Amino acid sequence: MHQGYNVAKPPPVRISGQGLLTDADGRVLTVRPTYLPDEVDPNHWYQIVGGHAEENEWYGDAAEREVHEETGLRLVRGRLLVIDRIDAKPPTEQDKGRALGYNFVLDFGTVPADTTIRLPAPSGAGESPELDDYLFLADDELEAHCQDYMVKRIRWARRARASERTFELHRGELVQR
Repeated sequence: MHQGYNVAKPPPVRISGQGLLTDADGRVLTVRPTYLPDEVDPNHWYQIVGGHAEENEWYGDAAEREVHEETGLRLVRGRLLVIDRIDAKPPTEQDKGRALGYNFVLDFGTVPADTTIRLPAPSGAGESPELDDYLFLADDELEAHCQDYMVKRIRWARRARASERTFELHRGELVQR
């Protein structure tokens, strides 16, 4: 028996399936969620497409579902590019905290120039939409629109695509073994 581990009540873990989509110029598709921390500039919170896996959902299926839900595109996932671990953060009086998370970034290829991106509509009457904007960003535009860990995750995903490798990250930083 493992000490400190309760098999009946394991610690929470967030699993996310994300997609690297680029246009013909190599720019990365990013989306802006509306659920932002108050102190964050919304123009500096773009992310690659994707989101949380549902209960018992495989990360690859979650990535395909999220790409479709967030863009309107039905694309077939490619290979795994990046696994990025984000540590748990205990709750405080100011912050509800978060569970340990694993973000799996898969390759969804290049979208044709004439592709229409459709952000999701609000889920109910009077609700805000989950996403309110998207941008295709060149490498030199990432810092102006994305959080630091997301810039790193995107760059490692692009390296993985080019090298046919998969990289393990910890909050955007390469894990050296």
